[in-house]
Amino acid sequence: MNSPKRFSTEQLRVPGSVREINNLFHERGWTDGLPIIPPTEDAVEDMLRYTDYAPGDVLCELPPRGAQATIELLAVNCVMAGCLPEYFPVVLTAVKAAMAEKYNLYGRQTTTNPAGHLVLINGPIRKELDVNCAGQCFGPGWRANATIGRAVRLIFRNIGGAIPQVTDMSTHGMPARYTYCIGELEEQSPWEPLHVELGYARETSTVTIFPGQCPVNSFEHVAKTPHRYLGTIASTMAHLGTNGIYRPGENMIVFAPEGAKFIADFGWSKQDIKQALFEYARQKVKDARDRGGWFHATEPKVWIDLSNDEATMPVVKSPESIFIVVAGGPGRHNLVIPTTGDLTECVTLPITFKDGRPIKSVHDFLT
Repeated sequence: MNSPKRFSTEQLRVPGSVREINNLFHERGWTDGLPIIPPTEDAVEDMLRYTDYAPGDVLCELPPRGAQATIELLAVNCVMAGCLPEYFPVVLTAVKAAMAEKYNLYGRQTTTNPAGHLVLINGPIRKELDVNCAGQCFGPGWRANATIGRAVRLIFRNIGGAIPQVTDMSTHGMPARYTYCIGELEEQSPWEPLHVELGYARETSTVTIFPGQCPVNSFEHVAKTPHRYLGTIASTMAHLGTNGIYRPGENMIVFAPEGAKFIADFGWSKQDIKQALFEYARQKVKDARDRGGWFHATEPKVWIDLSNDEATMPVVKSPESIFIVVAGGPGRHNLVIPTTGDLTECVTLPITFKDGRPIKSVHDFLT
């Protein structure tokens, strides 16, 4: 058995400008194509102040390369991505979550699917780090969102070895593979936030990593009932090209506050919404047959009569496979985020010290 590859950090002396440093890093394959912040010794040391791990501790072995992700190497990539040192605990937690078996990181790193790694932040740390949860939360303009998501991606590239056209075989990729990070707008949600729904205390800060494809806009400004409103979202979920029709997996629905309030004002809970979407987000066998490439090979459909043209095929495994989050600004735009299907599942972890105790603030590491 081959032993895990361990990278050693070394100091490079690069005379000249930041442009020349960026050229060198690009030539060596250490960037995502965008300029990086030079990971100077002082900058890396500042990053390491926000963890109680030792620099040489190995957090995990990242696929497909199987390289050991030391805390120091993770800090180097966070500096390169432009992270403030305070963001480091969030990035560490996202990497830990991605290493859970059910996330199937090896598959995510090497698939032809365009899916990325959506980092969702819950709890008080959102405000402490100024994570954008409101308007333009998936877009540009917020340092925390942009650099945390980018750091995770750089780590999976530089340490894990997900190199485009070499091991990362995504057919097209997508812009969210540069960075993919938001927070939940808990203050404007009529329901409990995702981490509380999953069993964590409201005051616990958590990170969810979700194997999301591109967000798909679902605009509904006319419907006057929850059934009609959710029918539009279900239609967005269940288009014939989505993996879920053929290999049911998970979906995340990001309601804008206005849409969430509209549904909640009718007395609908998250569970009501999940059940409705599970029933509505389907395709008939006759429409899905001979499409998608996996129709006849998908074993989880043993309970569907594939010879019955009128039988329906759900896009998710169960109502519990739908994750409902509130985020965004004004307007009745909602987002559907599909996954690659049944080959992966999202993971949520609390942000903790090395011994597993949840932190209250990132500044806990400085005391």
